[in-house]
Amino acid sequence: MPMSRRKFALLSGAALLSACAPVPAKGRRDAADVIILGAGLSGLYAARMLEAAGMKVLILETDTRPGGRILTLDDVPGMPEGGGQQVGQTYARMRKTALDLGVPVVPYPPRPRDAAVAAAGRVMAASDWAAAPENPFPGPFRPLTPSAALLVAAGRSNPFADNYAWREISPASDISAGDFLAGLGFDEASRALIDSSLNGNSLATYSIANVWRTLTLYAEDAALGPSDRIAGGSSRFTEALAASLAEGTLRLGTPAEAITERGTHVEVTAGGTIYTAPFAICSLPFPALRRLDLTLSETDAFSAERRAAISALPYTRIHQIHVEPEARYWEADGLPIEMWTDGPIERVFANFDEAGEVASLTCWINGQGADPGRTDEDWFAIADAEFARLRGTGTRGIKVVRWDETQPRSGGAYMHWAPGQIGAWATGITEPSGRLHFAGEHLSFLHTGMEGALETGERAAYAILEAAQL
Repeated sequence: MPMSRRKFALLSGAALLSACAPVPAKGRRDAADVIILGAGLSGLYAARMLEAAGMKVLILETDTRPGGRILTLDDVPGMPEGGGQQVGQTYARMRKTALDLGVPVVPYPPRPRDAAVAAAGRVMAASDWAAAPENPFPGPFRPLTPSAALLVAAGRSNPFADNYAWREISPASDISAGDFLAGLGFDEASRALIDSSLNGNSLATYSIANVWRTLTLYAEDAALGPSDRIAGGSSRFTEALAASLAEGTLRLGTPAEAITERGTHVEVTAGGTIYTAPFAICSLPFPALRRLDLTLSETDAFSAERRAAISALPYTRIHQIHVEPEARYWEADGLPIEMWTDGPIERVFANFDEAGEVASLTCWINGQGADPGRTDEDWFAIADAEFARLRGTGTRGIKVVRWDETQPRSGGAYMHWAPGQIGAWATGITEPSGRLHFAGEHLSFLHTGMEGALETGERAAYAILEAAQL
């Protein structure tokens, strides 16, 4: 819910006066005023706000590093991002916080914008795709590459006037991206090609509202200029956020096992110890929350919706295979470095060093293609064989990054709404359950990505500051 100017001023004044720190109940020794589960973007940002208001905060983090799904791969040539990366022009919270922390936000270095298309074993320039016999797209869409087809098709009928509108989508319009494309004449073969470029698990489980929302946000952002990046990698931002907190705030290597809202306080069991506080913020992704014993408030009006969303909200499965090419294949065949493929490595992106030279490549596999049963060596062998088949050179495997259900801290890379879920869950699950509040990019309203995570951390922090004054 948007915050009024008056409410913002009241809460800001209370923060400056440090007047909102709650008094522990008699006989209870609280670990902090607020316990936060998860040291990702939203948890760290909420902690920074609450500490500025005079509250004592304890963050419990399972991992041995802060950052969550922000992960700069410092050990891979070119230092590509394993997680969040783009800093949009509308990312006001992130840009202001980076400025406060002394973390530079800088433009991306120049890089090629074109990508080759590899279909049915043939590699071609994108300009050749429209007339290619391997192209199954219906007539008006034949000029579009598989990477662009869904976005362009959806953009022609985007009903969202602004970034508020997505929650108001009608049930009749909240259909899968697959059904949307089928309605435009894309047959099964066409949809299979587009599926390889989808930043989701499948066209069948991906609401077309995700695409419309993304296009609306991108248009708003692009009107102000191109996206930027954090100098040295996105992890420099979360590291600086963590370092800005009071000593003892962040407790790493402490996995949560249970959360119980008691009405007067919240209990968190982590690492075999029970911690209590008047308030708590759970910033864990829903797949991680599924592994916990969760007891919601007895007065939680959205308990059923919340549990259903925790159980069923889809998270995109992604595997990144980072490799080095044995030869500069793009110079040998005259085609772009990057490519979309209909094979197992799906999409290939180039990673450049600060001098603009190609440092490494990332094979980006989404959805069903990101098979958790494949080992790192399996993926390296597959990448080597595919590059030899398509571009005439081998590759050397460097690192595999996995965002899937086998990873207990994340369960996937990022959420997406399945058809019918927005109307049922999007509003209610953002509300607190008594003294237990929730944050994370999956609960964002006006933004997605990294700014969306900060938005939700801010919302939870302000709600606690307000409640602590009552």
